Amino acid sequence: MSNWIGQTIGSYQIAEEIGQGGMATVYRAYQHQLERWVAIKIMQATEASGKSFLTRFRREAKAIAALRHPNILTIYDYGEEQGIAYFVIEYVAGGTLKDHLTGQPKAWPDAATLILPVGRALAYAHSQGVVHRDVKPANILLARPDWPLLADFGLIKLVGRKRGITQPGVSIGTPAYFSPEQAAGDDIDHRTDIYGLAIVLYELLTGRLPFEASSPIEMMLRRLREDPIPPRQFNSRITPQLEAVIMRALSREPEARQSTMEALLHDLSRLPGATGRAVMPSAHETPLPTATTRLDAPGIAIGPRLVVMGTGAMISLPHKDEVTIGRGDPHVAPPDVDLGPYGGGQAGVSRCHARMLRRSEGFLLDDLNSTNGTFINSVPVTPGQPVRVRGGDVILCGQFSLVFYEA
Repeated sequence: MSNWIGQTIGSYQIAEEIGQGGMATVYRAYQHQLERWVAIKIMQATEASGKSFLTRFRREAKAIAALRHPNILTIYDYGEEQGIAYFVIEYVAGGTLKDHLTGQPKAWPDAATLILPVGRALAYAHSQGVVHRDVKPANILLARPDWPLLADFGLIKLVGRKRGITQPGVSIGTPAYFSPEQAAGDDIDHRTDIYGLAIVLYELLTGRLPFEASSPIEMMLRRLREDPIPPRQFNSRITPQLEAVIMRALSREPEARQSTMEALLHDLSRLPGATGRAVMPSAHETPLPTATTRLDAPGIAIGPRLVVMGTGAMISLPHKDEVTIGRGDPHVAPPDVDLGPYGGGQAGVSRCHARMLRRSEGFLLDDLNSTNGTFINSVPVTPGQPVRVRGGDVILCGQFSLVFYEA
């Protein structure tokens, strides 16, 4: 069936087509049982008909569904019906990053607000043995202007597997965002995602791609033979330090790039402006507290504290053995650390999200079965299994980013 609009697959009623790629078509659909909109990705019949394809596709579908990160699009379901295979994924009404690109350069703090969370999502995927291979603006959805969600792991490669869902010798990805090794048809690893993320950052900061050509073939050949034009030639506000990080990540040889996604994130996070800009609350949100303490304020009496990334607001931890983190509810006692006034509601913070435990060896962080998860440096915290948290660690409550300082 080529036209699924108005049809029902499983428990999902197809409403409209919202996207199309080389291997699948994406529709908006309604799930009546849970009264919610979802996106359903139906594989092309020619692809899904082969038994060997379906075997690999099922295996890789499980790997994708196992990825739990606040910046990775959630997969709800997978099925096979009427000779087709399909994913059911979270529906994001905000569209893709590609939809919001205007061709005008963005300032580094604004780009960092998007790039660093996507980088953390990729670092987490790499830690699970998954390489994305198609990092591009069209695969970055925006739940909010400052909440990117990495999507379309349908082209993934499982590290350690000899074969993915693609056939040997077949290039997968989008030519404009290919790494040189992808363009050459060589074997790839996590460093191809480092290259892809660097291209997206380059495009955000300059309003253009590193390589432009009249055809995809010419574009691929250029990146095999040439180095990209330094981005400062298109945006003089880019600092030499930022340019150096980008150019290293865009090296033609994978060995010359940062060795890991964590290393790239470390280099970017050290640059001024990497904490991004504060996102102003809407008229329906509680405004940010007026008395916020900046990290660079002199003479501050300091102790264990959490610093809100993007605003620099400092939250001192009360001297208790157990400190709850969440957002206030008028019907229950407030948490010890209330992230609601800082925008925690829109950032996916649960009312009782996490807790910090003060022990002789230091602080431990535990997740309280939150809806969107708790993470330390992009690694998920399993409920009931507290993890040691150290000074300088980045804590994610949903999409809300905090830096922990012990003293």
